[in-house]
Amino acid sequence: MDIIEVSSSNPVSVQKYSTTSLESFLKQKGEPKEYEIINNDQKHLSSPAWTKFGFPAKRVGDDAYQRIDGFASCFNCKSTYSYQSDGSGSTKHLLRYICSKASLSTSVSAVNIVEGPIDKFTQPKTASSSIKLSIQDNPGLKDTLQIIVDMCQKYRCPIDIDDVLVSATTISTNVAKLAHDYRSLIKPILIRQAECGALTVCPDLWTDNYQKINYLGLTIYFVD
Repeated sequence: MDIIEVSSSNPVSVQKYSTTSLESFLKQKGEPKEYEIINNDQKHLSSPAWTKFGFPAKRVGDDAYQRIDGFASCFNCKSTYSYQSDGSGSTKHLLRYICSKASLSTSVSAVNIVEGPIDKFTQPKTASSSIKLSIQDNPGLKDTLQIIVDMCQKYRCPIDIDDVLVSATTISTNVAKLAHDYRSLIKPILIRQAECGALTVCPDLWTDNYQKINYLGLTIYFVD
């Protein structure tokens, strides 16, 4: 494939493009392709971004393409970004980009890679502490982990687990506040039912099968 140097007199440099329109053109099927992505042919490339990105180009002849200034495109998914073509452009935004097609191609193998270490981690941790064997089946834990996974997929960046999980003190404070709020809501309802003589209170004794702690509580029955 021949590459023609850009010149101001060439109609390709005059035509107006946007990142969206170029992505659409690059994804078009058919042979020969009217638009293609060409390599950055500079001799000394300091940025690794150019292993994934090249320059969009328009076909101007038989197997000949001319580069379109001002843009850089992903070889795999054709995502296109603005890029200064005079040599002063920064590749930081290109380095941060994670190709969706590349992510999909590794998703199946990633499951196998992650599953092993997690299994080896949870077994000794469960055996050496007071964690229940059924902790991995806990719906709350699954929901929390799913939120973390969704965040990673949405923002496509590493997330520090310490920034996501809250401390035991914070959880305890929130649980106490939640209990207080529910007591405030149910208190007037119970008072009203008691005044009407439509409330039955039964003692309730139960044992935590795991920690072997006995609890004495009250179960209240009423029809509202």
